[in-house]
Amino acid sequence: MRLAWFRATAIAHATPLDPTAALIAGLQTMHDLEVFIQDNAHDFVWKAFRAPYDLCVFELDNDRSHAFVWPYLLQYGGILFLRTLTLHDARALALVRQGRRDDYTAEFAFNQRHAPPVTKTPPFVKEGTWPMLRVPLMASRIAVVPHKGMAAVVQEEYPDARVVFAPPAVREPSVSPPQSPAGPLADGLRSASRNPPYAAFGVLSSDRVDVVRRAVTRAQEAGAAATLLIDDSPDRLLQSADVIVTLEWPSFGEPQMCALAAMAAGKPVIVLETEYTADWPALDPQTWQSRGSPRRGLAEAGPGAAAPIVVSIDLRDEEHSLTVAMRRLSADGALREQLGEAGGTWCRAHTAARPAADAWQRILSDAAALEPPPRPAGWPAHLNADGTEHARATLADFGITTDFLAT
Repeated sequence: MRLAWFRATAIAHATPLDPTAALIAGLQTMHDLEVFIQDNAHDFVWKAFRAPYDLCVFELDNDRSHAFVWPYLLQYGGILFLRTLTLHDARALALVRQGRRDDYTAEFAFNQRHAPPVTKTPPFVKEGTWPMLRVPLMASRIAVVPHKGMAAVVQEEYPDARVVFAPPAVREPSVSPPQSPAGPLADGLRSASRNPPYAAFGVLSSDRVDVVRRAVTRAQEAGAAATLLIDDSPDRLLQSADVIVTLEWPSFGEPQMCALAAMAAGKPVIVLETEYTADWPALDPQTWQSRGSPRRGLAEAGPGAAAPIVVSIDLRDEEHSLTVAMRRLSADGALREQLGEAGGTWCRAHTAARPAADAWQRILSDAAALEPPPRPAGWPAHLNADGTEHARATLADFGITTDFLAT
């Protein structure tokens, strides 16, 4: 197939936390797939006119970097890759910055079935977790989400949409040897050559670092050789940390890419026990037995039981459970190694580029056989704008009625 894929960043700039970069690389070996980002998106229109694409894929997230995707999605439809359960803030701010407050009001009302709350000061819209999903879902042939639970939630809320699940693809881990943390990246790290062995617990600077800091302090006070590594570079974090801690909450359905990338790199991982991690085989740090199977520990998984791949902590006892997990993992190198090996094996089976590409092959085939969905009743008029309005008005002034701009 000839495919156009709209996303926020070029593949060359993708990080290990990117949920589709590895997938796109795999699909490019099977299809004529071209990636469009904001810098080259204007080329899509003339390229599609000269040689139409069989399908377009549009990634959407609640981030201003995805704002340019909306006009193409609304005009060309195709497959929506929905990376979150809420799109409100990015969409609202994009419309208001363009001076389109009336369009925002109409779009919000269509999506949420009530008027939007407003503020008395700029930007005149309130931030919030309203989904704002109905428009992109109704404009797409199929919507793809990165988690089964998320697919169920979206399908139940929007029964007229076609929603399917496809696993995120995790980039192959770097083979370079781990680097010793140093400089501003480290927080209280000790040299292994001058002190007893320790475990460096790594957390992204965009995560809930305050919780991890408190847990590390409590673990250290209890005698654990635990240290903390804070970094904003996923590559450096995955190389340098012994254990990855990821406490994304709330996640709004976003794929747990930090945990998946860490598992793919063979690192043990601590996550929150949520609906988006509940189907991962996990250890409960309160008992060090498998969740859902209280009689089994890591080494006791039977032939029919999957080996635990993460340590998951209850959000209701977050800081204490994290401290308990850190105390055990900092002292038990064998447990860290077992978790890392089990996580790597699980990722190769479930989130490698090949399984993800196979899932997308079926999705592409199904989408190609579907007609673009009809616009539902009440569809806001501004969503039909295609950029030719000014040209049409100018031609009408000259009495030209032949619509050569029609496609």
